[in-house]
Amino acid sequence: MIEIDLSDSEIVTLRPHGRLSEEDFTNLAKAIDERINETDRVPNLVIRVDGLPHWDSIGALARHFHFVQVHQKVVRKVAIVGDSPLLAFAPEIADHFVAARIRRFPAGKLAEAQAWARAEGDDSGHFEEIEGLPRDVIALRAVGVITGDDYRDTLMPMVEERLKTHDKLKCLIVLGEEYATYTGDAAWADLRLGLSHWNTFTRMALVTDIGWMAKAARLFSPLMPLEVEVFGLDAIEDAKSWIKR
Repeated sequence: MIEIDLSDSEIVTLRPHGRLSEEDFTNLAKAIDERINETDRVPNLVIRVDGLPHWDSIGALARHFHFVQVHQKVVRKVAIVGDSPLLAFAPEIADHFVAARIRRFPAGKLAEAQAWARAEGDDSGHFEEIEGLPRDVIALRAVGVITGDDYRDTLMPMVEERLKTHDKLKCLIVLGEEYATYTGDAAWADLRLGLSHWNTFTRMALVTDIGWMAKAARLFSPLMPLEVEVFGLDAIEDAKSWIKR
């Protein structure tokens, strides 16, 4: 079923779970269309994905596609909130097929997702440098919505500048309460950075309480040509001590 929350005058929050039926999508389309007629404006959508729902029939799948086909032309922004690793590249993929701007947020960032959906712009974030560490350590705190521009304008120039005086570098990244999400182009920028500097970094410390990110880092760390450690936000000083070794 799809729970539909119409309590906010600017956005509609959806929570699909379990088996999704034709009736669910019919009711959803009716609710969105009635909101548009009542307010004379198209609401942006926030979709909470606690697990991965599924369609109960081919008819439900067809109704879902029809809903997206009709409403993606008018809905400007869609925030997807959930921790499933399968959602990681959903915004990047969907941006190629629908007109709406799509962003993915961790499950604990529902309020931030709703604020982004209400805002006129994309509310881009930035990297903040963490001071007090050796010059061979690139230490950054992610704030807000991280985009590919943040990699191109901040992180990559910092890497090139530090390589003028150091053969090898280390990296410490903090994803704390100020962090909201990253965009698809930021993910690709991160991949390109890793490929172009695959032997530049000797250590990376990830400091976060975001469960799926911590699990993904631990899962893929054996495949990476550097030491990787994951720390909780309450262990940031331990992360700083480790990265300096």
